[in-house]
Amino acid sequence: MNYYELLYIVQPTVSEEELKSVMDDIGERIGKAKGEILKNEVWQKRNLAYPIKKFKQGYYILVHYKAESQVPKIIEERLRIVENVLRFMHTNMLDKDIAKYQPKPKNAENTEEQVDGKPE
Repeated sequence: MNYYELLYIVQPTVSEEELKSVMDDIGERIGKAKGEILKNEVWQKRNLAYPIKKFKQGYYILVHYKAESQVPKIIEERLRIVENVLRFMHTNMLDKDIAKYQPKPKNAENTEEQVDGKPE
């Protein structure tokens, strides 16, 4: 499985219910494709760098997920037809970000260290 980062912008005029509906739809599609959502957060309404479809603001939503390689194409196809989505960007996650989500190996720090064959 690969790790992906999806950032998409939803129109600022949508209600909280519609925003939740878009987020749930994306989450369901990832789940149906046997993917796993690691993080799904709303960055609230922010100003856009330039107007998009006459909107100067939008709700930014960040999703980190783990899935097979064909899933981003499925998600992008859906985002293209959802009217409330202004823009989206899909990327592979960086190794440093992936490390946050991978299980940590058990350290042997609690074991006694030996120096010159003698336990300390």
